[in-house]
Amino acid sequence: MHLTIVSNIVKDKIILDNQQITYSLGGPPCYCGLIAKQFGAKVRLVTKFGMDFSNNDLLFFKNHGFEISNSSLSQSPTTKFILKIYDSNRELYLLDKCDSILVSDLEQINTDCWIISPVLDEIPYSVLEYLIEHNDDNDFLMLDPQGYTRKLDTNNKILINENLDSIFFKNIDAIKIDPQELYCFSGGYDINTLRKLKLKNNIHYAIYSENKRIHMLNEEKHYWLDINKVNTSDSTGAGDILSSAFTCAFVKERDLLWAFSFGVGAVMASLKTKKNGIEKIPMMKYIEENASYNYNLIKYESF
Repeated sequence: MHLTIVSNIVKDKIILDNQQITYSLGGPPCYCGLIAKQFGAKVRLVTKFGMDFSNNDLLFFKNHGFEISNSSLSQSPTTKFILKIYDSNRELYLLDKCDSILVSDLEQINTDCWIISPVLDEIPYSVLEYLIEHNDDNDFLMLDPQGYTRKLDTNNKILINENLDSIFFKNIDAIKIDPQELYCFSGGYDINTLRKLKLKNNIHYAIYSENKRIHMLNEEKHYWLDINKVNTSDSTGAGDILSSAFTCAFVKERDLLWAFSFGVGAVMASLKTKKNGIEKIPMMKYIEENASYNYNLIKYESF
């Protein structure tokens, strides 16, 4: 199985409320990629990073078997964020921003599945439209639109950009979305709002992650799993872990409920590590244990 992740690599500075500071490689290329490797996938990154990327950083991706093209190197610095976590509050600030991804970076790629997940605005709508229009029927395309919902204030703090148009992601296979992102595209937070968004844009599968419950919509069915709250200091990357585990499991097995069980199971396993940054990536055996447990607990209703 070949998975291609379209997103810029990030270097995070994570500041916890006890003033503990963690420096970590991050962004969807890391979280999605490392989860995909647990599923035995061959991972290709369509990404950008700067000359400030160290040899150790490059060695990290090489050691994990990630394929990165030569066009990834940019004259702009690598994208960097400061994440401040206070209890349940999170503040995100942009330090540096790397270049955007181009259509030419995507051409001639053969893959089984795509995860498109901008961290800010590095994937222009034109690039997303190209991917959708040129996507083979046998390829699976998962979108996490978080970057499209973000904007900067005068202090480079990340804010939510409300009242967006969802028309640019019509006809994709799956979307992973949270309540704030759903509100940006639809003006609402509930499942019926998500259903309308799904139908309007002809999306096959919609994954909706709340604090203690994760939902999935497919056709006229609404599925959900409850997850226990875990007192962890850093949940960064949980959405990426969900997207990647669901995508990999679905592409391997073509079983929707197992894919949902694995996606939620991977999130549960990552949070239980109580670790920061990419150290929270769980081992496959714990993901599988949770998936088997979750499968028998899935609830559903018909619309």
